[in-house]
Amino acid sequence: MGFNSQFIGVLLFLFLNRVLSFKAEIEPPQRRITVENGSDLVLICRAKDCLSPTFSWIAVEDKPMYMKVENDVLESRAVLTPVSRDNDNTYICKVSCGSQRAQKSIEIKVYSFPSDPVISHAPLQEGKEVALTCKVPDVYPQEYLVIQWLDGERVLKESDNQESSSLSLTYKFVPKIEETGKKLTCKAIITMEGIPEAQKTKTTTTTFDVHYAPQKPLVSGSSSSTVREGEEMSLTCSAQSNPPAELVWKKLLPQGQSQVVAEGGTLFIGKAQPFDSGEYQCEALNALGSSSTNIEITVQVAPKNTSISVYPAEALKEGGSMTVSCASHSNPAATITLRKKSPTGDRELESSNGSLTINEAQLDDSGLYECEATNEVGSEKATVNISVEAIPFEVEMDPPQRELTVESGSDLVLTCRVADCPSPQFTWKHPTDRPQYDKTDTEGNESRISLSSVGTNQENIYRCQVKCGSVIKESSTQIKVYSFPSDPVIESHAPLQEGKEAALTCKVAGVYPPEYLEIQWLDGERVLKRDEGIYIKNNDVSNLTSTYTFVPKMEDSGKEVTCKAIFKMEGIPDQKKSKASAVSLNIHVSPKNTSISVYPAEALKEGDSMTVSCASHSNPAATITLRKKSPTGDRELESSNGSLTINEAQLGDSGLYECEATNEFGSEKASVEISVKVPPRNTTVLVYPSTEVLEGQNITISCKTVSYPAPTIVLKKIGNGTTFCSDNGTFELYYLTTKDTGLYELNVTNDVGHEVEVIEIHVGKRLEGKKPPPYLAILIPIIGASAAALAAASALFVIRLLRQAQSRGSYALTQLNPAAV
Repeated sequence: MGFNSQFIGVLLFLFLNRVLSFKAEIEPPQRRITVENGSDLVLICRAKDCLSPTFSWIAVEDKPMYMKVENDVLESRAVLTPVSRDNDNTYICKVSCGSQRAQKSIEIKVYSFPSDPVISHAPLQEGKEVALTCKVPDVYPQEYLVIQWLDGERVLKESDNQESSSLSLTYKFVPKIEETGKKLTCKAIITMEGIPEAQKTKTTTTTFDVHYAPQKPLVSGSSSSTVREGEEMSLTCSAQSNPPAELVWKKLLPQGQSQVVAEGGTLFIGKAQPFDSGEYQCEALNALGSSSTNIEITVQVAPKNTSISVYPAEALKEGGSMTVSCASHSNPAATITLRKKSPTGDRELESSNGSLTINEAQLDDSGLYECEATNEVGSEKATVNISVEAIPFEVEMDPPQRELTVESGSDLVLTCRVADCPSPQFTWKHPTDRPQYDKTDTEGNESRISLSSVGTNQENIYRCQVKCGSVIKESSTQIKVYSFPSDPVIESHAPLQEGKEAALTCKVAGVYPPEYLEIQWLDGERVLKRDEGIYIKNNDVSNLTSTYTFVPKMEDSGKEVTCKAIFKMEGIPDQKKSKASAVSLNIHVSPKNTSISVYPAEALKEGDSMTVSCASHSNPAATITLRKKSPTGDRELESSNGSLTINEAQLGDSGLYECEATNEFGSEKASVEISVKVPPRNTTVLVYPSTEVLEGQNITISCKTVSYPAPTIVLKKIGNGTTFCSDNGTFELYYLTTKDTGLYELNVTNDVGHEVEVIEIHVGKRLEGKKPPPYLAILIPIIGASAAALAAASALFVIRLLRQAQSRGSYALTQLNPAAV
């Protein structure tokens, strides 16, 4: 019976173990699979460790499952043939094994990316914007589609798959001729996870065929566009275009007219005649436009109809002007040579293209003049006879004044006119009878001398001498120059300092003549100083000065002092006789009333913010220096115009701060003491020799901390309320007993915070008998030989204390310096 019970127990254990280990599995095993639209997929659900399972399939999304289920004994198959977008779902296979239930899910993500992109566009035309459209058909899901336009590896444009609601991308550009044959690629990328890398990208490339209007035609053929009369010429025209252009030769006529002379690319001229000369045009045309090139064809002809003429007449008066002109018809243009014939030999005249002007005809200009026209084909001559007679004349000056006053640096024009002389000769002369070399301009019966930026060296008498034929006459004007160009300039050689004698200098630059200048110093209308008749005559411009000396006062700041210069020369316009400048006095003062302040207070807690500010009154503004004083050396602080903000004050920020205001006239200091209070922290407790001792032993407890101001340290035994205070953190416990075992609390406190530390002391009981206290270990200081009696009494008192300590323990405090860091 015992054996059967054991066997049945083993079988029951095996059965329960198999039932409890039963679970469902799905192939493929991934939690999520990505499947291409139109492919075949079979999901297989199995029950592991179950002999007779029952299967069922459900879809998470509330829609038909679009699958065929085939169940077998140990597995169930969900057949998806073909996979469609409707299968984008999560399927759950539920398995029952007796009373046990299990399930397994698989998420199916369907994608469709069946074909390459399709590129479409209108014909490409140079200079005209065109849109290339790339369409990607039947993509699903669309939000994973990215379309790119590529020039080689360079991305020209890219769609945004986060906002894609379209399966196309358009790239606009303006085609260029040189882009014919260029290739652009449309690249489609589906970024959905789980798709094989080879199926994620599809591309299509298009090649540019750019249509463009004809380019500027090129003309070739004969080595020259020049042909002699009676010879032949052939020219060929060609032009680049797409589609090919039609070529037409035209001869351009007056008033924008033209005549077609040849169709096709060749222009042929048989026997060239003068009328064949002219401008020809080769025009290239196609459906997109036209372009043309012009060429000048010249038919060379020998000179014909050569003539010579005289203007205004072949007979004129002495001093008059005449122009001798030659004309001839030829191609190329003839070289014109003009000669004056003479029995002693012909003289070739300098002419401009056969034209010669004689501005002041003389009697010896009479005679026979010959014109010869010559080119590489031939030559021809013509002649004319010219006669010259003498005439009288009159001279006058403008301005008419005999004496003029002119400002230095100004411009002056003197005009000399001649009446009744057609071709006068003008000469401007100096009083010493030498010529004037200032800029002169002669036109017709007038001559002008231009004095640009008149200077003192041009004070002179200007004489205009005129020769008309054999007669000479003149007129003159005297020029006087003055210079008073600019306002006075007031300068101070040193800063104006309160109570210290100072001098202001007024400079008047470029004065001429200097003896006419008066300088006044004014306070409003009140004359402070006057310099008159002190400047010496000089032959050049002078820089004149006047000095005003005074002792500045503080109340003089802002006061205006004026320097007025008055020029008393006759002939100067009233508005130019007086000039003035004013200066506002700026009195300098060394720093005063320097102060330093701390906001919000000079005493603050650690971590608080404070602003240290310096102020001082001075002129010019003082340079503010902020320092932190220290026995080891002062440290200059970086401040903004004497202001320093410390956002989180630390203990090390305590100390004496000094502010110094300095300018070039002196300095002044101010200081303030700042204290930063710190609550106790970083408290450490040391117990010597140990926290575990035996009865009768002593313990020293040392507590150290960082704080300001120095803390009060309290030792308290938890439980009985016994409390001891120390200002140096050292406690001594003498002759401990087992009653002293327990927890001790050390409370470290100052007026800004506290910190608590807890220690545990254990006093063990001695097994052997009590030993007498080590009286000899107690050191009694003896101060001199006369203190022996006091030492003995002290010893008896200590012995009494030690005896009491044997029964209840003893505590003492040792005085040390406060533990402030």
